[in-house]
Amino acid sequence: MLRTIRLTLAIVFFALVTFLFLDFTGTLHGWMGWMAKIQFLPALLALNAGVVLLLVALTLLFGRVYCSVICPLGVFQDVISRFAGKRKKNRFRYSPARKWLRYGMLAVFAVTLVAGVRFHAVASLLEPYSSYGRIASSLFAPVYQWGNNLLAYLAERADSYAFYETEVWIKSLPTFIIAALTFVVLIILAWRGGRTYCNTICPVGTVLGFLSGYSLFKPVIDT
Repeated sequence: MLRTIRLTLAIVFFALVTFLFLDFTGTLHGWMGWMAKIQFLPALLALNAGVVLLLVALTLLFGRVYCSVICPLGVFQDVISRFAGKRKKNRFRYSPARKWLRYGMLAVFAVTLVAGVRFHAVASLLEPYSSYGRIASSLFAPVYQWGNNLLAYLAERADSYAFYETEVWIKSLPTFIIAALTFVVLIILAWRGGRTYCNTICPVGTVLGFLSGYSLFKPVIDT
């Protein structure tokens, strides 16, 4: 039952956050804009202490709920890993935590975050919500808009104006390249090792992973 609840919530959050990035009409932002505000780094940068404390409390109670339900990048990796798991069972094996990499990435993230606005772009390369936002906006959104334009074309032929065409354009070539590289790397990592990015590179995953060690309902392995 708990697994079903977790998967259902993860799918709902992932779909709604994705559509926030795809929606070119601005309609969803009026209803679902709060989903962006409950992401860890946006809440931290906005000094939204209530949201940050809520995410910390959830982690101390149930572990990294944020990574597996609320964070779209974490859910995206779970989807890729699930497809990969259908090909080979028991494909994961234990490997010791690469703490030097985890805390090294966290240190780089923290330094760039406090260094000033000019360095926030570097911090956003490591932050999961920003990374997924680039992927959705640069890779998924154009495909979504082309699909909309196709429907608008077909509807116009049927004397219907339920859809209207929108201009499809790439905001920035460097951003597109970074998004494409991030997308490919995440797929490779998730396909081979599950949520590798969350466990080794993501600064939010590192912080919440440390807190989850003290969670009240954490899994206990009978050795």
